[in-house]
Amino acid sequence: MDPQMTIAPGRIDVLVWGERFATYDTAATIPGFSAIHALGLRAVMQPFTPVGQCLWVCHGNVNGVAYGTGDDHSGGSGRIVTDDLTARRGSQSVGFQHECSWIDPAGTCILRDVRTVRAAQGPCSGAILDLRVVITSASEEVVTLGPTESSLVCASVAPQLLPSGGGQLRNSNDEFGPEGIHGRQAAWCACNGVVLGDTVGFAFLDHPDNPWYPTPWCCREDGFLSPSPYAWRSESLQPGESLDLRYRILVHSGYVEAGWVRERRADWLRSTRA
Repeated sequence: MDPQMTIAPGRIDVLVWGERFATYDTAATIPGFSAIHALGLRAVMQPFTPVGQCLWVCHGNVNGVAYGTGDDHSGGSGRIVTDDLTARRGSQSVGFQHECSWIDPAGTCILRDVRTVRAAQGPCSGAILDLRVVITSASEEVVTLGPTESSLVCASVAPQLLPSGGGQLRNSNDEFGPEGIHGRQAAWCACNGVVLGDTVGFAFLDHPDNPWYPTPWCCREDGFLSPSPYAWRSESLQPGESLDLRYRILVHSGYVEAGWVRERRADWLRSTRA
C-alpha cells in the first residue's frame, strides 16, 4: 500500500503501510510533528513539555527572543505562524511544504522558514521522513542567532528508547547515552528500545551539505535531541541570508544490525547526489 496523507483543518496525518506514521500540527502555537510512530502505533518520539511537539523547528535566542521553545528568553517570546501550506503527492511518497513567519513581540517578521516534508515506506517495515528547512532573514537589519540548546530542528525521544528506560542511544562514532553524545560531532544519532512488546527505533541523519557538518549534537537525559551547534556558538544573518538544512528520520520495526544505519545513510546520500 502506497503512503497516504489526510488533511484536516490544522492537522496533517501521514499513513505508511496503511497505519498512521506521523501527525503534523499546522495551527498549533508551535507548529510541528506531535506524533511519530513505528508499526502498531508504537511511539518512537513523544511530545516535549512545554513545546507540545515531538519534532519541531525553533530557536531559543533570536535577537534575545525565544521562538518555538515554550519558554521566554530575556527578550520575551515570539510567535511562529503559518503563511502557506501546499500538499505534495508522488507515486511512492507524500509530503507537504509549510511556509512560516517568525514574529517578534513588537509584531515584526524577523525570519521566514520553508519546511519541505516527504514521507515514504522504508526498510525493516519502517518509514522515511525527509525534512528540509530553509530559514531566511526577513529583517532589514542583522539578525543574531544567539547561544541556545533549543535550536533549529529538535526531537524528543520516547522514554522506552532512552538508556533510563531500557533502550539504547548512540551516535555514528559509537558513543553511547546522552553524556557520550552531547557536544560530540557526529553524522547521525540512533536509538532503539521495546515499545508495546516489540523492538522499534529511529535514526536521525545529518546531511553533509549542512552548515557546520559534522555537527555537535545536543542530547539530554530528558530525551531532547538536536543536531545543532548553537549551544556553543552564535551567528549573524545578513538581510536576505539563509540557512539551508536537510535531515532524514528513519523509523524501523524490529532489531537492526550495527551497520544498518551507515548503509541506509549511504543510500540516502547517493539519492541526493544522483
